[in-house]
Amino acid sequence: MSDWHDELELALLPLEDLRVDSVYMTFVISSALGEHGIFHQCRIGYAEDRLSLMITAPHCWIELEQGWCVDLRLRQWLGDEDDLPHGVFQLSSYPRVRYRGTALVVPHLDVEDLRAMTNDAYSKVKLPWLAGQAAAA
Repeated sequence: MSDWHDELELALLPLEDLRVDSVYMTFVISSALGEHGIFHQCRIGYAEDRLSLMITAPHCWIELEQGWCVDLRLRQWLGDEDDLPHGVFQLSSYPRVRYRGTALVVPHLDVEDLRAMTNDAYSKVKLPWLAGQAAAA
């Protein structure tokens, strides 16, 4: 993992224990990334564990540039195993899982809404060092 992706994952950790589904988690993370001009694409579809053949649908995640993803909810449904992705990761590092989906349009949420949705955990997500860093990663 690059330093930039590692720091991004650490910055998102305050959201990890939220009791929200993948849709709301994607909305929250997308809002944080968007505030800092970080290019990303939100997706909705399904994730399949090719080993157990379990599928979670609908499921949402975020795709970053160069094959990187953000998903803090997959293990909630498919199991807490090391060979299932979690956090910020390169999808190619997890051949056990197949993601399929289409673009998801995220509504604009103001900071007060985001703080309410996350029981104020959103205010603990600090990404000031990210502006302009994604291209260098």
